[in-house]
Amino acid sequence: MLSQMQFIVQYEDAVELPAGELVNMCKKLTFIRVTQILDGSPVLLFDAILLDQFSIDDIDSVPSVELLDVLNSDGNQFLFTARMSGPIARLIISQDDAWPIAPIIIEKKQLVLSMQGTPDGLSVFRNQVKSLLGSRFKLTVNKSYQGEWLTAPSMSPRRKEVLETAIHMGYYNHPRECKQQDIAVQLNRKQGTIAEHLLLAEGNILKAWFEQSRISD
Repeated sequence: MLSQMQFIVQYEDAVELPAGELVNMCKKLTFIRVTQILDGSPVLLFDAILLDQFSIDDIDSVPSVELLDVLNSDGNQFLFTARMSGPIARLIISQDDAWPIAPIIIEKKQLVLSMQGTPDGLSVFRNQVKSLLGSRFKLTVNKSYQGEWLTAPSMSPRRKEVLETAIHMGYYNHPRECKQQDIAVQLNRKQGTIAEHLLLAEGNILKAWFEQSRISD
């Protein structure tokens, strides 16, 4: 049986970590998924809202963070991939029976790390984190886990068909394995229609994810 656990590191401790300066740069930083392992370090996909005084290029100046690709930008909000070579980043990919899940988030000046795995795997991971951070860090372990995905957002059958086809054809793989035009040909529809369905579906999913995975005040 799988379990979930959250580790919460408060601002004064999070900022001392190798990539801790992200706490001061981001109004909100959300982990989406691990895209690959590069030289023993995970490449993570992030959605970030930067504070006004910072740009996406500042991310690359943070120790143990290597900005790789900016996939989308809208004002001070960015979707990007970065190679994370810090000790916690390496730790979350170090074992087979515990792995990172959403939400992993920096918000309200704290780091929230969510993990899923077997009870034994999570126990080992918890001890490794405590050993890594040391007694000077205040680590809160939340076994009840806040933010589990409870329900999928509702969408029309046609929109769901477009989204499922995009997923099966590798549209959301990294790198992408198809284009919107390929999906349009597969479903015998216009590319503009496919683009609209995907955009609205992604918006529905992100909104539902945010509402269900946000940390309770």
